[in-house]
Formats: sequence, C-alpha cells, structure tokens
Amino acid sequence: MRRFLVPGLPALLSLGLSAFTVGTHVGWQDSGFYLAGVRDLGVLYPPGFALYLLLCKAWTLIFGFLDFTLAVHLFSSACAAAAAGVLAQAARDLLRTPGKLFVSGAPPSDAAAIASGCLAASGFSFWSAALLAKGYALYYLLLSLLLWRMIRAEESGRGRDFRIVAALIGLSWAAHPSAVGVGLALVLFVLRHRRTLGGRGIAAGAGIAAACAIGPSLLLPIFAARDPELMFGDPVSVGEWVRYLAGSRFTGRAGVFGADSFRFAQACRYGWEDFLGIGGLFALAGLGRLAIANRTLLLGVAAWIVPSALLATLFRIEGQQDFWLVASWLPLHLAVAVGLSSLPERVRRLGVPAAAVAGLAWAIAVNGRAVSMRGETLAEEYGRFHLVNVEKDAILILESDDALSTTLYLQVVKGLRPDVVLASASRFGSGWYEAHLRRRHPRLKEGVGLRSFAEANAAGGPVYFEAVPPELLGSGVDLVPAGPLLRMGPASLAAPAPWEFPVRPEEARSRFGRPRGIRLELLPDDLQVTPEPYEQRWISAYVRAQARMGQVWFKKGGDDNLGKAAACFQAARDADPGRPDPDIVHGLAISYYLLRQTDRAEPLLRELLRLHPTPRQGVRACSFLATICRSQGRLQEALRYQDQAMAIVGSDPELRREFEKQSPR
Repeated sequence: MRRFLVPGLPALLSLGLSAFTVGTHVGWQDSGFYLAGVRDLGVLYPPGFALYLLLCKAWTLIFGFLDFTLAVHLFSSACAAAAAGVLAQAARDLLRTPGKLFVSGAPPSDAAAIASGCLAASGFSFWSAALLAKGYALYYLLLSLLLWRMIRAEESGRGRDFRIVAALIGLSWAAHPSAVGVGLALVLFVLRHRRTLGGRGIAAGAGIAAACAIGPSLLLPIFAARDPELMFGDPVSVGEWVRYLAGSRFTGRAGVFGADSFRFAQACRYGWEDFLGIGGLFALAGLGRLAIANRTLLLGVAAWIVPSALLATLFRIEGQQDFWLVASWLPLHLAVAVGLSSLPERVRRLGVPAAAVAGLAWAIAVNGRAVSMRGETLAEEYGRFHLVNVEKDAILILESDDALSTTLYLQVVKGLRPDVVLASASRFGSGWYEAHLRRRHPRLKEGVGLRSFAEANAAGGPVYFEAVPPELLGSGVDLVPAGPLLRMGPASLAAPAPWEFPVRPEEARSRFGRPRGIRLELLPDDLQVTPEPYEQRWISAYVRAQARMGQVWFKKGGDDNLGKAAACFQAARDADPGRPDPDIVHGLAISYYLLRQTDRAEPLLRELLRLHPTPRQGVRACSFLATICRSQGRLQEALRYQDQAMAIVGSDPELRREFEKQSPR
C-alpha cells in the first residue's frame, strides 16, 4: 500500500486542484478546435493529433452522462494527474536505481519523490494544461512514462523494457510533434545501450517507434472522407497525407523561426511560474548534485532540456510556448527530487514535507486564481458575439483562431446558428476546401479562391469577413462595417449599423490574465510577434469596429461626418492607448486637420511620423505639418517637413502627385 502512495498522492493532489478550477466553457485560442474535433472526429492541425482525438472521444463516450465540454476538460485533468503520479514514480526509481546511467548520488526518499510530483502538479502551465481541451496533458503523461521506463530499461537491460521505451517514443510524437526536440537525449540513450540492444534490437525499436508515431495518423484519411465540419487539411491521398504529417504549411512559412528577445524572457518567466522559489531552489540543488555524482546523466538532462526549449522559443508562431516548455523541463522535476533527497539526514524527515507544503502553499496562492477556468466565459462570449449577430444564412469567413475556434465550437458542440457557414480565410484557394464547404452546405455555389467564392455566393446571402481579404483590395466591392466584421453586399455606406459590445474594453482590461497569447502581424517577408493577454482580443475587436466606422464617416465627407469619424477614431485610440495604430492615428489626425482643429491635428501628425506610417501617410503628415507651420509663421519647420516629404516621395509618381496635391502654396 505504501508503494502506491508515491504516484497516488501527487495524482490525487492534481485531481483536487483540477476539481476546484476546471470549467465548462470553451477556452481561448484553439481550444474550440479540439472540442469540435473530439465531437466530430475532425482533422486538426498537422499532424492531425489522431491519438488525442481517439482517446478523448472514447473518454467522452464512457462519461457521456457529463456535459461534453466538462468531460473533455476532465480527460486533460486525468492525464495531468497521471503524469504527476508517473513523475513521482520516476523520481522514486531514479533515487533507488542500481543502474550506472541514472545514479543520482542522493539517498532514496519516497517523500522527496512525492513532493516533486506534487510541486509539478501545482505549476502554472502544468496545472493549466489539466483544465483545457488540448492534447498537452496527454503529451506530458507519455513523456513522463518515457522518462520512467528509460530508468527501468537501463536498470533491467531487458529487451522488453527497451521495446516499451521505443513505443513511448513513437506515441509521444503522435501526441505532439514537438517531441522531436527531445530527440538528441533519446539518441544518446540508444547509443549508450547499443551493445545491449545490438543492431537488430535498434532496428526493431526504430520500427516500433515509427509504427506508434505514424499508426494513429493512418486514420486521418478516414476522418477526412467523412467531411467533418473541422478540416485543416485534406490528407486523403498518400502525397497529401505525407505533407500533412510534415506540417510544411506552418514550418515552411517565411519568418516562423527566429530569435525574439521577449520569447527568451518569457521562457524564463514561465519557468519561474512553474517552479517558483521552492521547486527552483531544489532543482538547482539536484542539478548540482548530479554535476558531482553523475555528469553523464547531467549531460543527458541537458540534451533533453536545451534543444526542446530552444525549439519552443525559436518557433515564433507558436502561441503556446508555455505548454511546449513544460515538456522541456520534465527532467527538472526529477532533479527536484534529487535536491530534496540530498538534504542532510538529520533534517530530511521534517525538511522534505515542510518544503513540499511551503512550495504547494506558494503555488496555490500565486497560481490558483490566475489558472482557474471556473465560470470563465469571455472566450465563449467572444464566439457568440461574432456568430449570433450575423444575418440568417450568412457566410462568415474568419481569420483568427480565437474567432474561428469559438464560433466553430458553438456551432458543432452547442448547436448554435447551424444556418451560418463558417469558413477559414487561409484555406481558400486550395480547391479541396471550397469543395468541402459545398458538400457540407449544398446551397453554396462553386468558386475557387476567396474572391470567386464570395462573389458567387453574395447574392444568396450576406458574406462577412473578419479582415479585408487581399483579393478584394481595389476590386470596388462594397465592404460595410458590421461590429468587428465587414459585410459584403449591396448595402450603401450611408447607414453603418454598430453592434452593441457585451464586453467593454475597460471590463476586458480589468480581467486581464497573464500574457500567454501572441499577436501575429504578417509582413511581406517576415512575421512580427508580440505577447498579449487573451482578453486583449475583446479590446482589439472593439478598436477594429470603431476604426472601421470612422473610415466610413470619413469617406462621406462634410464637417458633420468628419466629426463622427473623429469620435470613432478617438474611441478606438482611447480603448487601447498603449498600442497606437498608425491607421487610427492617421484617420484621427486628418479628421481634425480637415475640421480645421490644427491644435489637435499637429501632435497627432507628429506622432504618426514616429509610428512607421505607410509612404502615403508619411507624405500627408509632412505636407499637413508644413501647412500648419507655414500658417503660424514657422517657416524653417515648414521647409524641414517639405524636405522630409520629398525624401519619402523619391521617384514614385503617385506619391509625387499626392505631395503636389497637399503641399502648401
């Protein structure tokens, strides 16, 4: 019975933490995709995560008497609890193993093993993974099992144990492709045991790993053939299936890998939040002990942590760096046990429990409220806001994961607004996606490419966009603001209808969580990535809605409409003062200038020049500033702004005409 306390207590603690903090609503970012995917066995991101979908689907069938969303979240809770228990068991075996590779130099201590598992369960990111509809908790469980079985295989030397290790290597990749980051540590483990395994054993292990990694993905063509609502790709042919597993759609994009200083800073912050002072102190103590007792094992720990942490940090478009990093530092939880067990014998009996209690109290006090999903509805309200306000039989073409995943969840899981066609803007142009939408919604007319599809179906119902499609720029198509969306249709620009925001910017700001999300800005040959709290999505939607309304009033002209435009631009600016947008500052400055309120226009025009405006905006700002300065007798400043405008114009004939039109006479 005592033996089961080692994995049992951390697992029970993790389940208890989840029980008090788990929610019944969809989360931010891609949580809705996973919920819809489990409900309908859809095709998720590359490589498809078929293993997670199958296991979680089976779980929801067993617990069909529960609310579906809660059941999916509890699957993560169960996996995280099992992972905490397995980590504690791995720590126990590490402290007891007679094998040479995993000798720690610390005395056996079940209390230290239990404490390390409990501290792991209470870390912010680990705890968060236990509450969300994502595959990370399953991934942690498989990696924890892998660490444990590596210790057991090295100790026993039996082929059966090494084959279990091989299977867990493959299943870990099937759970999440970032498992390639720990590949160096696994290669070193195999090389260490090459004489024990022999050539045949290594080949057999490689075959087992490959089969377990790829095996679940063989079901993707079956999933796709059913035309589920959720389809990120169409891996029905061998070629498409291989490309899908490779994930080239993401890894092949320009600028997805790179070094951003803030992501390295975030990695340090995430590590602190998962270990805090107690766990971090004893992790360092454990690593120090290994540096003395077993440098080979310390090298193996580094080979696991460093490459996988770098992969998580350098893969810039991954918005869940924190969850990737938990997998990177799983061996550090074993180091925590080594550090605790290395306490002097006279203080170990009371010191280990005291350290565990102090660490848990600290983690729960700091992380509990921040991690809790109980009663958290902002993400679900975000999806509902986008979905319920569009007209009957509308086509809603979305760009962001937050909008698309939450609306898809509401439609697939909750049955809300089945009349609306939900579509992803990034998937148009492939051919298969347009055909998939027509099979799901037979009323749709044929059209390949976003513009062709939208124009073909606009007569049958309104088409809404989250962002202006590049294909429609300069096409002459009317796009009328509708809340944070744009409506394509015959309506004139005369009477834009604002939507009532159920969550105001000040409310969203008051509920800011830790900055776990990222904002991506696609540039011609690069990506700009900045961190932000998920609740910022509400503010961004409000800013977008106000700015678009301002553009409508601005285009209508006349002092009355310009006043309305200025009010809209000012509301957008006030909602997010910390992140000035060049387009909004430009609209507000020009509105004030045309209203002859130069005292308001001048500081805004100066600010615009500091915000890296477009060349056209820069020419206008300089020209108008030159006019203001000239009218006030500041001739030297006027000439300086004229020269700055000419430098922007260069040899561009269109910019020259703009400059000549605006320049003071």
